[in-house]
Amino acid sequence: MSSKKETFAKFGIFTKGAVYLLVGGLTAYSAFQSDGGATGSNDALQYISSQPFGQIILGLMTLGIFAFAAWRVYLAIKNPEGRGESDKKSTVRRIAYAVSALGYSTLGIYGVNLLLNVGGSSGGGSWLGSLMQNDWGKYVVVFIALCLAGKAIYEFYRAFSGKFKDKVQNAELDRKAQEFLVKAGKWGFTARGVVIGVLAFLFAKAAMSSNASKAAGGTKNALQFISQEGGTIVMGIVAAGLTLYGVYLLASSRYRNMPIQ
Repeated sequence: MSSKKETFAKFGIFTKGAVYLLVGGLTAYSAFQSDGGATGSNDALQYISSQPFGQIILGLMTLGIFAFAAWRVYLAIKNPEGRGESDKKSTVRRIAYAVSALGYSTLGIYGVNLLLNVGGSSGGGSWLGSLMQNDWGKYVVVFIALCLAGKAIYEFYRAFSGKFKDKVQNAELDRKAQEFLVKAGKWGFTARGVVIGVLAFLFAKAAMSSNASKAAGGTKNALQFISQEGGTIVMGIVAAGLTLYGVYLLASSRYRNMPIQ
């Protein structure tokens, strides 16, 4: 039974890597072509659906996204990586997994909408706008901004502490391959930290101005902000980092040990 769970979880991680590979690759290509465009997760799924055999690939990708969301739910419930942690730290970890599961479930639903050709919102403006219509809404958005800021700091910590290395250090890989994947992980987690940090800023700005559109769009909106403030070269570097993060995930889905109980 555990073997089936492991295969399902690795399929989810592989799919997440493929999504990041597309998001980073398409945005980097656009940046270096001087188009200045940015690609989000929804755009990546739209791109897949428009390709030959796109519906078949999109169907597999959507299944993989739900597999990753299910893996996050499992981690939130079991927390197998949190052995020996304090109750407070374990609770924070479980909440983070649950929020991640919710986010990827939303992306999976968007994929289903594309498959069924029923459309669907490509951004976060609608739910965020509805939330901020309430008196307490902006406090929730501030809380989200603080959570994102904490996540960004954690991504930088993972990048520069090297705690991610055990996911790809495996006897089946030669030394050069391991060194490349460690570098890919370091650049990838750093890029993720930058993007999530920008998202934290955009959510905080949205709360202060009561303008939901400032934070709508997720990764795509963050990359657009980076392009506007830092230029296409900076955006291209960050997008290339996201591409490397995708490569790292693809490799780790093959070689990492899954903490399944």
